[in-house]
Amino acid sequence: MNKSQLIEELSNRVGNDKEEIRYILEELNNIILEKTRAGEKVCIQGFGVYTPRLQTSRLARNPKSGETLMLIPRTIVHFKCAPNLVKEINK
Repeated sequence: MNKSQLIEELSNRVGNDKEEIRYILEELNNIILEKTRAGEKVCIQGFGVYTPRLQTSRLARNPKSGETLMLIPRTIVHFKCAPNLVKEINK
């Protein structure tokens, strides 16, 4: 399911128009982005947790040239699915 299909499905289920649903999803995405950039966890009860993590610098290899290079430290976002959601999926 892609974003457009999700918007369509939500619109059908809740009865709101697609543009309103699109706006809500974009704002949710913006909030998660802002909070994780600030180093905060975002926990959505029953869905999962977005956690920013610092990935330290490390050596990597360019697969085309074979050249070794040092990657700079960066922040990645880890998502962990809520246990009850995993349980429901695996029923």
